[in-house]
Amino acid sequence: MRHKNKAIFLDRDGIVIKMHYDRNFGIIDTPISVKQIEFVPGIFEFLRAAKRFGFLLVLISNQPAVGIKKISLQTHKEMKTYITKTLQSHGITLDGEYYCLHHSYASISKYKKDCVCRKPKTGFFMQAVKDYDIDLKQSWMIGDGVYDIIAGHNVGCKTILVGNIIEAEYLDILEKKLEGIKPDYLVKYISEVKNLIEK
Repeated sequence: MRHKNKAIFLDRDGIVIKMHYDRNFGIIDTPISVKQIEFVPGIFEFLRAAKRFGFLLVLISNQPAVGIKKISLQTHKEMKTYITKTLQSHGITLDGEYYCLHHSYASISKYKKDCVCRKPKTGFFMQAVKDYDIDLKQSWMIGDGVYDIIAGHNVGCKTILVGNIIEAEYLDILEKKLEGIKPDYLVKYISEVKNLIEK
């Protein structure tokens, strides 16, 4: 009997690339240009290790900035291409990439919808299962937000929450937003994840 594939599902912002500090507004937010992209320390080493352990790498990311007119679709594509090429230059190829551009408050009509692909909904996870023959019980969801953990939990993955200064430092708020769902592991740095999945 043929074995199904195991996968690591990754959020993009805060896991693969850093969140960006906007000095003008004094906030930490998603990068909005190629110039703002910095990769999370340790992410290249971790992704190469995950490949060695036999995992597919599948990125699933909510990216509503196009729909709310914060960035253009062209800029989104440029950022996506830059990330892909940088990973490839470090010997890493993503097996799957799924970006949800929808948001219920989007100001561009074609992106204004309550879709099934925006986390915490699980549409893209189920699409990846079909596309890559993935066994969810052998797979992991790694994210830095509550939607990542809820989505991963709901499809039956093991989950790892990588703490960030936006949510994880406020554990009482975090627990309320998770609605009783807890990540399997809570870590501070992506470099800690390698030992968890190796076990």
